[in-house]
Amino acid sequence: MLSRNRRSAKPLFTAIRIHYALSILEAHGITPFLKFCERARKKKGAGVKELFDVDPNFTRAVHLAKEAQSRGIEHSKIPKLKEILESVPGKALIFTSYRDSVDLIFNKLTEMGVSAGILIGKAGETGLKQKEQIEVVQKFRDGVFQVLVATRVGEEGLDIAEVNQVIFYDNVPSSIRYIQRRGRTGRKDTGKLVVLIAKNTIDERYYWIGKRKMLAAKSMGDNMTKVLEKNQGIEPEKTGLDAFL
Repeated sequence: MLSRNRRSAKPLFTAIRIHYALSILEAHGITPFLKFCERARKKKGAGVKELFDVDPNFTRAVHLAKEAQSRGIEHSKIPKLKEILESVPGKALIFTSYRDSVDLIFNKLTEMGVSAGILIGKAGETGLKQKEQIEVVQKFRDGVFQVLVATRVGEEGLDIAEVNQVIFYDNVPSSIRYIQRRGRTGRKDTGKLVVLIAKNTIDERYYWIGKRKMLAAKSMGDNMTKVLEKNQGIEPEKTGLDAFL
């Protein structure tokens, strides 16, 4: 019975991996996609062999991605980054949800002559400990590099220096994280927010999901404010013994 359930779960696990791989390819590019495939192939979970050794469509996709990588093709967001950074002088903070993208963005910016630093969490062999994170933030604050490329760790919990613009390399379907990211710019002066969206991809879907959640949260907040303002200064009607006290 157990083995039958495991066999029936294989298509589900395979579909999940395909969906995740496609999302990475759409929003982050060739190298992050290939790194995900490399890690996934080393695992012994259900559906791994079927995906990487049997499925002709997926194996061809990996082959085409390797060919593109060998020709220096990544993602159209990469060349756009330099254009955006040059449009606004000063410091910039780039957010991406995927750690492999941090490395890719950092390396490409460095190749283009843009001074950049990395801020990631402490998990994993390549992670930054809290002391190292603080050192990176301090260097960014001191102007050692112009651009800071960060994962979720840069959204909260650390005192990020004032920046002139924030760039969302990818999108997150969370209104809270969207607000946290956006709040990193324009604290003292007007800042610029840029959201990179690959058309007809998960980027676009996540952007509108986050937008709707923000509008819903704003509407709820407005309604709560109206109720509080309406009831301000009005004491509840006393009943029973309380009316005589």
